[in-house]
Amino acid sequence: TSFLLGNAQIVEWPVVYSNDGFCKLSGYHRAEVMQRSSTCSFMYGDLTDKNTINEVRQTFDNYESHCFEVLLYKKNRTPIWLYMQVAPIRNENDKVVLFLCTFKDITVFKQPIEDESTK
Repeated sequence: TSFLLGNAQIVEWPVVYSNDGFCKLSGYHRAEVMQRSSTCSFMYGDLTDKNTINEVRQTFDNYESHCFEVLLYKKNRTPIWLYMQVAPIRNENDKVVLFLCTFKDITVFKQPIEDESTK
Protein backbone atom coordinates (compact mmCIF):
# COMPACT_ATOMS: atom_id res chain seq x y z
CA THR A 1 0.00 0.00 0.00
CA SER A 2 1.16 3.52 -0.79
CA PHE A 3 0.09 6.28 1.55
CA LEU A 4 0.98 9.54 3.17
CA LEU A 5 -0.35 11.54 6.10
CA GLY A 6 -0.92 15.28 5.90
CA ASN A 7 -1.35 17.76 8.73
CA ALA A 8 -4.90 19.12 8.42
CA GLN A 9 -4.19 22.02 10.78
CA ILE A 10 -1.56 23.83 8.68
CA VAL A 11 -1.87 25.73 5.39
CA GLU A 12 -1.28 23.47 2.35
CA TRP A 13 -1.63 20.36 4.55
CA PRO A 14 2.07 19.42 4.74
CA VAL A 15 3.09 15.77 4.63
CA VAL A 16 4.09 14.50 8.06
CA TYR A 17 4.68 10.89 7.01
CA SER A 18 4.99 8.88 3.81
CA ASN A 19 5.49 5.14 3.74
CA ASP A 20 8.00 3.18 1.68
CA GLY A 21 5.28 2.24 -0.80
CA PHE A 22 4.63 5.89 -1.65
CA CYS A 23 8.36 6.55 -2.01
CA LYS A 24 8.74 3.59 -4.35
CA LEU A 25 5.65 4.58 -6.36
CA SER A 26 6.63 8.25 -6.73
CA GLY A 27 10.41 7.97 -6.94
CA TYR A 28 10.82 10.54 -4.16
CA HIS A 29 12.79 9.89 -0.98
CA ARG A 30 10.86 10.40 2.25
CA ALA A 31 12.87 13.53 3.11
CA GLU A 32 11.91 15.07 -0.26
CA VAL A 33 8.20 14.54 0.40
CA MET A 34 8.11 15.76 4.00
CA GLN A 35 6.47 19.17 4.47
CA ARG A 36 5.27 19.30 0.85
CA SER A 37 1.54 19.59 0.25
CA SER A 38 -0.35 16.34 0.77
CA THR A 39 -2.45 17.33 -2.26
CA CYS A 40 0.63 16.07 -4.17
CA SER A 41 0.84 19.36 -6.07
CA PHE A 42 4.58 18.73 -6.37
CA MET A 43 3.67 15.84 -8.68
CA TYR A 44 1.40 17.84 -10.99
CA GLY A 45 2.44 18.29 -14.60
CA ASP A 46 1.26 19.57 -17.96
CA LEU A 47 -1.35 16.83 -18.43
CA THR A 48 -2.71 16.81 -14.87
CA ASP A 49 -6.38 17.70 -15.23
CA LYS A 50 -7.16 21.17 -13.84
CA ASN A 51 -10.67 20.14 -12.77
CA THR A 52 -9.25 17.23 -10.79
CA ILE A 53 -6.71 19.57 -9.16
CA ASN A 54 -9.60 21.81 -8.08
CA GLU A 55 -11.59 18.83 -6.77
CA VAL A 56 -8.60 17.65 -4.73
CA ARG A 57 -8.15 21.13 -3.21
CA GLN A 58 -11.87 21.37 -2.40
CA THR A 59 -11.76 17.99 -0.68
CA PHE A 60 -8.95 19.20 1.57
CA ASP A 61 -10.51 22.65 2.08
CA ASN A 62 -13.80 21.08 3.16
CA TYR A 63 -12.25 18.25 5.23
CA GLU A 64 -14.07 15.69 3.11
CA SER A 65 -13.47 12.12 2.03
CA HIS A 66 -13.19 11.57 -1.72
CA CYS A 67 -11.58 9.44 -4.44
CA PHE A 68 -9.92 10.59 -7.64
CA GLU A 69 -8.31 9.19 -10.76
CA VAL A 70 -5.45 11.60 -11.38
CA LEU A 71 -2.48 11.78 -13.72
CA LEU A 72 0.60 12.71 -11.70
CA TYR A 73 4.31 12.67 -12.47
CA LYS A 74 7.02 10.71 -10.70
CA LYS A 75 10.22 12.43 -9.63
CA ASN A 76 11.81 11.48 -12.98
CA ARG A 77 8.75 13.12 -14.67
CA THR A 78 7.31 9.81 -15.89
CA PRO A 79 3.51 10.15 -15.95
CA ILE A 80 1.56 7.79 -13.72
CA TRP A 81 -2.20 7.35 -13.33
CA LEU A 82 -3.17 6.98 -9.70
CA TYR A 83 -6.35 6.17 -7.86
CA MET A 84 -6.10 8.57 -4.92
CA GLN A 85 -8.30 8.26 -1.85
CA VAL A 86 -8.41 11.11 0.66
CA ALA A 87 -9.88 10.57 4.13
CA PRO A 88 -9.91 13.00 7.05
CA ILE A 89 -8.82 11.66 10.44
CA ARG A 90 -10.59 13.17 13.44
CA ASN A 91 -9.43 13.47 17.04
CA GLU A 92 -11.51 12.78 20.15
CA ASN A 93 -13.12 16.25 19.80
CA ASP A 94 -14.25 15.43 16.24
CA LYS A 95 -11.74 17.92 14.82
CA VAL A 96 -9.94 16.91 11.61
CA VAL A 97 -6.24 16.72 12.49
CA LEU A 98 -4.79 14.62 9.67
CA PHE A 99 -5.54 13.49 6.15
CA LEU A 100 -4.81 9.94 5.05
CA CYS A 101 -4.06 9.77 1.34
CA THR A 102 -3.74 6.35 -0.27
CA PHE A 103 -2.59 5.67 -3.81
CA LYS A 104 -2.97 2.80 -6.25
CA ASP A 105 -1.23 2.71 -9.62
CA ILE A 106 -3.92 2.33 -12.31
CA THR A 107 -1.70 3.25 -15.26
CA VAL A 108 -2.12 -0.16 -16.87
CA PHE A 109 -5.90 0.40 -17.01
CA LYS A 110 -5.48 3.78 -18.69
CA GLN A 111 -3.17 2.62 -21.49
CA PRO A 112 -4.62 2.07 -24.95
CA ILE A 113 -5.29 -1.59 -25.54
CA GLU A 114 -3.02 -2.88 -28.27
CA ASP A 115 -4.43 -5.56 -30.49
CA GLU A 116 -3.80 -6.74 -34.03
CA SER A 117 -5.86 -3.93 -35.57
CA THR A 118 -3.70 -1.21 -33.95
CA LYS A 119 -0.35 -2.61 -35.06
